[in-house]
Amino acid sequence: LHLSPPMRTFAAVALSLAVCARTDASAVVDLTEASFDATTKLDSETPGSWFIKFYAPWCGHCKKMAPAWDELADKLAAQGSSVRIGNVDVTQNRGLGSRFNVRGFPTLVFFHEGKMYKFKGTRSVEAFEAFVGGAYANDTGDSVPQPMGTFGQIKEAFKELFQAIVALYKSQFVPAIVMTALAFCSGLAVGFATGLVAAPTPAPPKPRPSAGTAAPGTKED
Repeated sequence: LHLSPPMRTFAAVALSLAVCARTDASAVVDLTEASFDATTKLDSETPGSWFIKFYAPWCGHCKKMAPAWDELADKLAAQGSSVRIGNVDVTQNRGLGSRFNVRGFPTLVFFHEGKMYKFKGTRSVEAFEAFVGGAYANDTGDSVPQPMGTFGQIKEAFKELFQAIVALYKSQFVPAIVMTALAFCSGLAVGFATGLVAAPTPAPPKPRPSAGTAAPGTKED
């Protein structure tokens, strides 16, 4: 196959870009509520070992530790380690944040043999390696909570709605009061109109017999 000089240059550039993209790809697995249990298999009889970062995109500490996290994932993958590295964006997967009691960012949790261990050390590759390599055993750990059922999901949805309402009142008190008043008045108006439409029409009164006329069902003497 003979290529012209421009085509050879184009092929070389494309190959270089592909190699760079392959090199830059991280071994970190992005997990969501839909994929978490199926991917990690934490609730199975043979759960995998996962070191997972629960984060928020706006978190400065999360952004700062991202290079070390990617390096850890690539290093463990190159070593053939059974420990997998994962990410969970809690702003998009609030159910997972509630399930694993995430109260701040980043929260780093090592899941191993049916238990979970929260990392509280220095956020460096060396400290991460030491933790998953055995230092986690210095903590007793907690049992891995089961996935939330339908009732739990409904409860979590109402909790998020309540928190959103409270946040709205704190940040925009006067507009929130106005909106509440308008919603209340609108509800009253709709209820009143619905009552008028749905109320049964009263039957017309029966005509009274005039003087000298016998009432129905009676006889004149």
